[in-house]
Amino acid sequence: MSHTLPPSKTVSHTQPESASSPLNKRAAELAPGPAEPFDVNVDDASFEKLALWKEQYGDTISVKPRERQSAALVLNNPEHVRHVLIGNHRNYNKGVGFERVKMLLGNGIIVSDGDFWRSQRRMIQPVFHRKIVESQASMMQVCNEAKLKQWQDKAASGTAVDITTEMSALALEVILRALFSHDLDALIEQEGVNPFAMLVEDVTRDLKLAMRFRALTRHVMAIMARRREQNRIEHDFLSLMMETRDKQTGEPMSDKALVDEVMTIIVAGHETTAGTLNWAWYLLSQDARVESLLHEEVDALGHAPGFDDLKNLQYTRQIIDETLRLYPPVWLFTRKAINEDRLPGKEQDTLVPAGADIFLCPYLLHRDERYWNDPEQFMPERFSDEANRQRNKHAYYPFSLGSRRCIGEFFSIVDMQLHLGLLARHIRFSHIAGKPVAVEPHINLRSLHSIMLMPELR
Repeated sequence: MSHTLPPSKTVSHTQPESASSPLNKRAAELAPGPAEPFDVNVDDASFEKLALWKEQYGDTISVKPRERQSAALVLNNPEHVRHVLIGNHRNYNKGVGFERVKMLLGNGIIVSDGDFWRSQRRMIQPVFHRKIVESQASMMQVCNEAKLKQWQDKAASGTAVDITTEMSALALEVILRALFSHDLDALIEQEGVNPFAMLVEDVTRDLKLAMRFRALTRHVMAIMARRREQNRIEHDFLSLMMETRDKQTGEPMSDKALVDEVMTIIVAGHETTAGTLNWAWYLLSQDARVESLLHEEVDALGHAPGFDDLKNLQYTRQIIDETLRLYPPVWLFTRKAINEDRLPGKEQDTLVPAGADIFLCPYLLHRDERYWNDPEQFMPERFSDEANRQRNKHAYYPFSLGSRRCIGEFFSIVDMQLHLGLLARHIRFSHIAGKPVAVEPHINLRSLHSIMLMPELR
């Protein structure tokens, strides 16, 4: 199976611009890069160009703006990634490209910066504490058992599974129940449908979708209002966030901030899990060796896995980590330098001007043969304890790194382990050839077309 990048339709072979060029002179002095101006975005053109530029110009690439005001630096070195996300992270705010995300999510912690972000992060962090996630595991099991019954019926009738859509629907249900618990059922009964299902049915993530999604905030506000009227506290994420107080100020979140965080958790919490499980099932359908080792591990449990069994699902976890390596849900992270900075280098430091746009591409670093043996191959063993100790730990960052590392990472990993741990005990898949399996590198790294799999009873 090949995971190589699609060939570019327009390839520039121009040599790096001379430092004496009058246009954006300082940017050219920073690092080599393409002569033509280009604004890096989360789109197909940028996806292709970043791979080509990495081959042409190396780990640090200077890109002149076309319509933007600031020069850009694309960084593919683990130490530079560490510097920007950990070592000097306070010098880097959220970067370009978040305008569309903000329309969808409001000013949640994915988008916000500064003191407001720090306050929100402090208040949300306890929501994803290990004990809280453990308390949600039984709900995850119920959702997975319902999915197992559906797949058993489909296997018996020879009906194909649209794994892309089904993983999106399942992941959405899990995160909604984690947020709203019983109020989700009341909302579905009231509306006749799950109003949040639009995220599964419409994957465009354009302005029209953003407006429709933001209109759903009225349902969140209504649930909050009912809980306050009834003086009702549930064992779910929403109640935890309603009750939390900032440790420094003693203040609760404003209702607007709370709603923005709920909408952020819905989108980010479901898309990461959905995309990863979509790719994981496809990869398993392509590799009998890995599939056999997974079956051996889940069968050895002798029962449906629960939270306490996660320690015995180590190979299952390695499959998830390897899937995240090959297909990181966020394939491009962006930052903007506040002040001038320097990136450490073997021969000389690289200058980062104040205001420079920074782009970090885990998709490329995760497939760099300097850090990964046979990087295009699906080999979960890369994430054994011994391999993890030997690897450059900053060459792998599907959930980002440092203070802005994804707050829901543990929740997502537990959800995925429990899912594979249960379903793989009873079901295996074979791929149905059809539309090409390819990536769609937009806000999240999706599959361009739905992946169709045929379930078989084990």
